[in-house]
Amino acid sequence: MSEQTEPTYVYTTYIRSTPDQVFRALTTPEFTMQYWGGAELTSDWQVGSPLEAVHPDRDDFIGTILAVEPPHRLSYSFTGRAEQAAGRAATVVEFAISPFGEEAVKLQVVHTGFTPDEQGARDLRDVGEGWPAILSALKTLLETDRPLASPGHFAPRTPART
Repeated sequence: MSEQTEPTYVYTTYIRSTPDQVFRALTTPEFTMQYWGGAELTSDWQVGSPLEAVHPDRDDFIGTILAVEPPHRLSYSFTGRAEQAAGRAATVVEFAISPFGEEAVKLQVVHTGFTPDEQGARDLRDVGEGWPAILSALKTLLETDRPLASPGHFAPRTPART
């Protein structure tokens, strides 16, 4: 008899950037709205604090900051408002940022907490489509200083100039 393992999504990318720049891009609304489908991620980024991702045209997600170790680690819980209202548990996202050679960063995202049922399988499939698009857009933004032109709900927004 084998132990059942928790469904987990892992994605690793390499970005020509610095750990500080990647961490800042993960935690600054002016950055997130350019690569995270227009979402502004806001928090004070202290352990235990709330996280909110406001999208202009779809369900927001909310969470709680679980770990912050600038510029190498960030973790938070993650659930849509509708899912929370329906009583579904949050999943957990962890970003690990480390130098890779002289000019690049290894960014690994581990997303856990999916239920071992049909809904969990759908959620895992959805993040399997979402994370590559989000992280490719992040990589493009940091390497070119231009957002990736993405279709549909992955489309970037430009921060308002003040």
